[in-house]
Parts: sequence; structure tokens; C-alpha cells
Amino acid sequence: MQLSTPVVALTPINIQNIETDHGAVILIVDGLGANYINPEKIPYALDGSPLEKPNIQNISALAKDGLQAFSVLTPSTKGENGHSVIVTGNPRATSAMIAHNDATVYDVARDNGYLMFAILEKGDTTELLAEQDVAIYDSTTSINDPQMKVLLNDHTSQHDTDMIIDVEKIFKEYAILAPTYVQQYKEGEIERYNAYNLWGIETALKVIELMEQYPDQKYILTINIGAIDIAGLYRRNEGYVECIEELDIMVQPLIERTEDNDLAFILTSDHGMAFQSVDGCGGSKSDKYATSPEVLQIPFIATSSNIERNFIEETLGQEDIAPTILSILDLPNELRFSAGEPFATKKYVNFKVLLPETGSVRISSEQAILESEGDSEYIIYGLEKEKEYTINAELSGNGNQLYERTVFADSDKIIRFDADNKPDKNKDMIPKGMRKIIGSTLIIGINLTGLAMIFRVVKS
Repeated sequence: MQLSTPVVALTPINIQNIETDHGAVILIVDGLGANYINPEKIPYALDGSPLEKPNIQNISALAKDGLQAFSVLTPSTKGENGHSVIVTGNPRATSAMIAHNDATVYDVARDNGYLMFAILEKGDTTELLAEQDVAIYDSTTSINDPQMKVLLNDHTSQHDTDMIIDVEKIFKEYAILAPTYVQQYKEGEIERYNAYNLWGIETALKVIELMEQYPDQKYILTINIGAIDIAGLYRRNEGYVECIEELDIMVQPLIERTEDNDLAFILTSDHGMAFQSVDGCGGSKSDKYATSPEVLQIPFIATSSNIERNFIEETLGQEDIAPTILSILDLPNELRFSAGEPFATKKYVNFKVLLPETGSVRISSEQAILESEGDSEYIIYGLEKEKEYTINAELSGNGNQLYERTVFADSDKIIRFDADNKPDKNKDMIPKGMRKIIGSTLIIGINLTGLAMIFRVVKS
């Protein structure tokens, strides 16, 4: 197949028709541990007692229909850092890292024409708020006295200003309504916790309903729900479980609305929750809680039109979430500090090819697949998985310099050719499974060498 394309900043090429959702809803449930919602797991208190689990129907059905990771480990039990890891893909991320260019999924999505909206009951750092086009956040993070503020950032010059103003109006309206949600219940009642979460969900539904009027605009809506974390701290295991059960009920309309609007839906958490005993209070940050599996293991569930139903048993890291979100949206993983890898099980993979200057590319497998010319950046969508491809590139200038790279298509990749024809810095030119085998072999070799040295010392 021969494709000729005009000179543009980026040339997209479709090998096959692919289905990419129109955006994503990312639901971050503060304090939600994976052990409480995965049917295969049993949560335990620090004293070894088994804990009560919530009876959830909608989240369980969502997991069965989509992508679920059995074990995702958070590197930090501090909520602020957890949010930073989720959006940057760096396990040591802090809020300061978010402020750098190309550091977050929001930066990559914005470069591809997306808008960013956020409803944050917690996790509202200055840097995270600055990533949004419009955000509403609780300046007090208080269930008893929520004070919602609306922030409009100057990212909107290239978009329909009426659309931005309409979202801002919704946020201002729901900022006024927030206290009325919780004040109908007495302080300390579990209904007050549930009403706080309901405010966040219903605000999100209103935004999605509005965006139906702008079908050509892609967007990411981030929703942070805070009451489950607080319930674990102050309402013990019983209140924590009840709050999760209520969220399971109120989240169903949100799931349905995302499906109706061709939006990916992603559910995860910053960290989990541990309890001293069945009747003890919960925690996550202090030393006695922070190493508990109930705190470290967080959920990840996703549904999208382009991912296959799958249950991933291998242990993953919270840093893998950001590149996975980009993979689901068919966006290149150009995160500046990311150390994670995508684990979305799509039916195809995409390659982004970067040349140091204008030139042509040719990608071949068992037979010639495509040629294209006239640009320095190409995105090839819809390549067949688990195949090896040879990429040839030729620069228009510089003496018609030639490049060649062989790449295994196990996940979305960025292939960079620099002017000196150096090897790509991306480690994922080697298949993911092979890297683990190589790493394990090296570790075993190091251990055997160490044992041999110890044996010699003991023998002498």
C-alpha cells in the first residue's frame, strides 16, 4: 500500500479501522483498597482478623466486562503523591513534578486537542488544578463544611469559549449546591458521607450531559471522590464498607452515561485502607498501616471500545496507570518522566515514528505494509499485535541518510531516530516478557555469585 501525505506537523496513517473513545472519565476513589472490591481477595485487619467486605454489584459487573488488574501497588500512601503518580507515570512523583511540561496525561491529551475538566473533593494541589481547563474543588476537604471553589485556567484560546463558559456555569451552580447536599444530615451520620460523594457524581453527570451538545470535542473528566477515605478514618470498617456500597449504587448512572457517549471509564485509587481490628479505626499513612496489603494494593478497572475483556494477574505498579490511559485513548506515551508501561489489552498497537527532519518511512513485516513521505512525525494506527516489524526511514536532506530499526509490537511504542542514528532510548524495543526473563536471569546470576563468594569465605 502506497500512501502520499502532505507536509504537516504530524501524519496519521490507519492500517485498519480502529475504535477510539471520544474521551475518558477517570474516577479516583480516595482510600479504596483493591482487597475490598476484588472477589478473589480477603481483607484482613492488622491483628489478623478478616474484615467485612462490601456487597457491590455494579463495580463487579464493570470489572467483568472490561479490563481489571488483580494487583496494582501504590509506591506511596500519601494521597497527594498517589494522585501525582497516577497522572505522571512516575513512582516517585510529587505535585511539583506535575508542573513540568509534558509531565502528565493532561499535557499529552491537550496537545492532541482534548479539554480537561476536574471535580476534586480531595487531591486538589495547585499543580493538578493548573492542568485543568475548568476545575471545581473543595478548599476545605470537609464533609461537615464543604467550600467549593471554581477555577478557570487560560488553556482555552483554541476552543469554543461558549463550551468552556457553560462548564464553568455548571461548576458554579454545583458549588452553591454542595452544602445543601450534606447539611440535611447530622454531622457524623454515614448519610452525610454518602451525600458528599453523591454531589461529586451528579456534578459529573451534568458535565457529560452538557458535552453531548459538543460532539466533536474530546475531553478528559477527572472525578475525585473523598468520603470513603474519610469514612475509613472515622467510621471504622463498618462505615467504610457502607460508604463503598452506596458508591456502587450511585456510580451506575455514570457508567451508563460514559457508554452512551463513547467515553472510556477508568476506576482507580490513590491508596487503600487498613484497620487495626474489626472494631478499630482505619489509617493509611502512619507506619503501622503503610505497609499493609490493604493499603498498598489499589484497584484498576477500565472499559473502552478498543480494549479486550481481560483479568491481569501479574503485579503492576501505580506508575503503569498513566501510560495505560494514554494507550486506551490511542495517544502516544510522550510523558516526560514516566517509568511505567501500558497494560491495556487492545486488539492492535500503534507506533509513533519521529525523524530528526522531514523524510519518508517504510514499515514492513512479512511483506511490505506501507510507505509514507513528506513529514518528520508519523503515527501508524492499527498494527497487528505480537509481530515483528522493520522500520526504514530516509531523510530528505542530510545526504539521504538511511535508518533501520526492528521493533516487536507487544504494546504502543514511540520510535525515535536521531541525527546520529543512535539506538532508541526507549527500553521497550525488547518485548515486555523478554525483559522480565532477562531481568530475572540477571538477578539469579547475581545471587549465585554472591553465594559462591560467601561459600569461599566460609571455607577459608
